[in-house]
Amino acid sequence: MNIAVLAVLCKRAANSACVDDATAKRLRQLKQEWAKLEARGTPSDYKTHQQIQAQKATVKARMVELLCTIPAVATETALKPGR
Repeated sequence: MNIAVLAVLCKRAANSACVDDATAKRLRQLKQEWAKLEARGTPSDYKTHQQIQAQKATVKARMVELLCTIPAVATETALKPGR
């Protein structure tokens, strides 16, 4: 799944009433980590680009891991359009 989609799911799930405060905080932190990496843009040198891609892969894996722990009702709510 695309990391941008995962970031949106993190945001929406964090706002769900089905998610406890600690999990919501972690979801928001992961979305913020992703946003910071995206804000860096595309660097001109290959080494930096590879480092950013590796960091994004790590954040993506952490997003998936955390989203998998959330009750289905919260995930379904997060997936509904217009939220």
